[in-house]
Amino acid sequence: MGIKGLFKKFPKKLITKKIIVIAAMVFIILSIAIIVVIFFLKSDDNADVDSQPDVIKFTKVDYKNILTLKPFIWIALNKDSYMHKVSIDITLELVSNDKIKIVTARQSDIRNIVRKIAGEMRWMELRNPEGKIKFKYILIRKINSLFPDIIVRNLYLTHFIMR
Repeated sequence: MGIKGLFKKFPKKLITKKIIVIAAMVFIILSIAIIVVIFFLKSDDNADVDSQPDVIKFTKVDYKNILTLKPFIWIALNKDSYMHKVSIDITLELVSNDKIKIVTARQSDIRNIVRKIAGEMRWMELRNPEGKIKFKYILIRKINSLFPDIIVRNLYLTHFIMR
C-alpha cells in the first residue's frame, strides 16, 4: 500500500481542505518571517543614523589654569611594601588661572602632603588603577583643605614609577 492507497481512504474534499489549511499556515509563517526581517533591518539602519550627532561641538581648553609641580623623586612608601620607593610627577588643574599664585605660595605644604600620603600607602595599593585613583582623590581633598575654598579641580599623575 503506497501513498496513493493512503489517500484513497480519505474523501477528496477533506484532502483539499488539508492542503488549503497547510498552504495558509505556510503563507502566514512566511509573512511573519518577512515582517520580522524587515523590522530588524530597518531598526538597525535607523540606529546608525540616530546615534551620530548632527553638530560636533568643541570646547576650548584653557591651559592657563594648569600647574605642574616639581617632580617627586623616590618618595619612601610604607615599610611593609615589596617596592619601597615611588617617583611621581603631579600636575594640578585649578578652578581658574587666578589661583596659580595662591597655590604656588603653598607649594611646599602641597609637597609635604604628597610625601606624607604616599609614605602611608603600600605598594599593594598603588600597583592597581583603583589604588592610584584613591591616592589621587585623597591628595585632591587634602590639598583643597589647605585653602578656604576649592581650588584644585583635578590632579594628574603624569609620571608614576615604583621600585
